[in-house]
This record gives sequence, structure tokens and C-alpha cells, in this order.
Amino acid sequence: MSRTISAGIAMFAMLFGAGNVVFPLALGREAGSTVGWAVTGFCLTAVLVPLLGLVSTVLYDGDYRKFLGRVGAVPGAIVAAVCMILIGPFGAIPRCMNTAYAATKWYFPDFSLFYFSIMAAMIVFLFALRKNSVVDLIGKFLGPLKLTLLLSIIIVGIFWVHGTPAYIDMTPSDALLKGVVEGYGTMDLLATIFFAGLILSSLKKGLGEHATYQQLAIEGLKAGCVGAVLLGIVYAGFCLVAAFHGPSVADINRYELLNALAPYILGPHGGMLTNATVAVSCLVTALALTTVFAEYLQKSIFRGQMSYLSCLIMTTIASGAMANLGFSTLMSLIVPVIVACYPALIVLSIVNIAHKLFGFRFVKTPVFATLLVTVIMMSV
Repeated sequence: MSRTISAGIAMFAMLFGAGNVVFPLALGREAGSTVGWAVTGFCLTAVLVPLLGLVSTVLYDGDYRKFLGRVGAVPGAIVAAVCMILIGPFGAIPRCMNTAYAATKWYFPDFSLFYFSIMAAMIVFLFALRKNSVVDLIGKFLGPLKLTLLLSIIIVGIFWVHGTPAYIDMTPSDALLKGVVEGYGTMDLLATIFFAGLILSSLKKGLGEHATYQQLAIEGLKAGCVGAVLLGIVYAGFCLVAAFHGPSVADINRYELLNALAPYILGPHGGMLTNATVAVSCLVTALALTTVFAEYLQKSIFRGQMSYLSCLIMTTIASGAMANLGFSTLMSLIVPVIVACYPALIVLSIVNIAHKLFGFRFVKTPVFATLLVTVIMMSV
């Protein structure tokens, strides 16, 4: 049980990175009095959908190649490459570094993004050297630290407030839809598809070599539920904190909201706690993503002809370089791709589960039809 809980905390810690800090806070500030509906929508796409992706990938033994290969060998390889670009050094990893930098810059304005990205890349590189220990490291040490820091801000922010959230002229349906769209931005469905292998490897160590497929699947589901519950609690807390205190930080950029809210809620010294929270959250997620991407380069792109160390060096250098583009530029590049791919990946997760549990045979038609309809709607 302790191994399962540790793996669940690790899942939470690996997923809760830059977008998971930025989007629920921005959503809570913008939703105000309709925050309950906004949180519901956000949790649909940022909690339940990633859990769906984890469960469906676990049913394929945590192998994203088998999972994505259900749409065909070539299309599956293309989808895997696109997903890796989004969650790797050209998307989520540098975004994590940017958000960590925003926390540092809040108190050290003269610290340049260039030097911070070099420092962050070096830290991630050093922790990722022992890839087989990443889940244990995150689950036993970094994950609990991150969770403690996040919950401290939420508890103080909610219980040391008077009054109600600011009134916002937004209908419940608009707030729900806005929450759904913001949840897309976390990219956690993509992450869980590729993190599933790390989670299962950790569980195998606990269950032993003779663990059956069914045992691994059940333990993987339990770990996923632990991570999903933790995500939902923190998301709801962040949305509520921002809904209550939003007017006080109305002119702050969305990716700096936590840095502005903490001194307001906790006082001047609370900013140091915020810096620690954001730095730990984002760099832990960057660590997990870096490990996954380096393994992808080694096994799928170079097919074992290049060492994990070499792939890790390439990944961290590319991540540090992309981080210098800044958060806004990165988001403008990756959001259209996320919006286009997400519905099709959700459908793929559903039909893959249906195939394993009920023998459902149709895969390509529903997935490609969903992708086509999404692209057409985006172009209208």
C-alpha cells in the first residue's frame, strides 16, 4: 500500500508543473462568483481525463507505443512524436522553467532568464542521471514537499479571508466551458500516457517479479486515483484562493499570479514560501518529463545507438534554449496543437479501454473522425 501511495504522490508531483500552477489561479480570478462551475469544468479535463489516459495506458502495460499504435504503426509514431514535442524540450519542459523563473524574478529582478535556464537545466540533468530512481525520489521526497507547500498556501488563502468571491458577469455554462478549455492547457493527458511506464516500473519493484498483469493494472489504477484526488484538491483550492483575492491582483500577468498572491495572503515573508513552491513544483515536473523524453530519444529515435546520458544532455540543452523564448511565446506555439490533438486522444483512450475490457474493435474511424471534426471547427 505504501508503494501505491508513493506512486500516486509521484504522479501528482510529476503532473503538477507550470500549467497546473498558472491555469487554475487565472481561472479562479476570472470566474469569481461562478468559480464552482469553473472548477468543475477544469477538473473534467485536468483530473478525470488524465486519469482516463493513465488507466488506458496501464491496460497496455504502460507502453505508449502499444497504446498509440492502435491507430496504425505510422500514425502512432507520428502522434507519439507530436506528443513528445509538446511535453518535451519544445513545450512543457521550458514552460516549467519559465514559471520557476517568474517566481525567482519576483524577488530577484536582476536575475536574467538566460542564466536561470542554464541553472535549471543543470539541476534537472543531475537529478535525471539515475532514471530508475526518479519515481521513488519524487514520490518519497520531492512530492510530499511540493504537496505540503501547495496546501499551506491554499489553507491560509481560504481560511484567512472574509467575505465572498467577487461578482463576475459570467453564466454557469460559460464558466464551465472556460474551465474545460483551461484544463486542456495543463497537457496532463499527454503526460500520463508517457508517465504510465514510470509508474508501473515503480509498482513492479514493490510487487515483485512475479506480479501478474491484473495486479499491476489494479495497483496502477489505485495510484492514479491517489494522484487524481490530490490534483483535484489543489486545483479547487487554487481556484478558490484566486476567486477570493482576484481583485487585489487584477493587473498581474496570469503566470505571475501565485507570486503576487502569496505576499498579499501570507505577508512579505510568505513570498519565500511561494518561490519554494513554484520552483519545486515546476522543476520536479521538468525532471519527470526530461527522463521520459531522453528515453524516447534513446529507444525510439536512435534505437539504442546513443546512450541515455547523451540523450539526456541533448534534452536539457534544448530545454534550456527553448526556455529563453518566454512563457507567452511558448504558449502561442503549442496551444493550437494541443486543442487540435486533445479530443482525438481522449477518444483513443476511451476506445482503447473499451477494446481491452469489452472487445471493442473500432479505433481508427472514431479517432480520425474526431481529429478531422476538431480541425474543421478550429479553421471556421
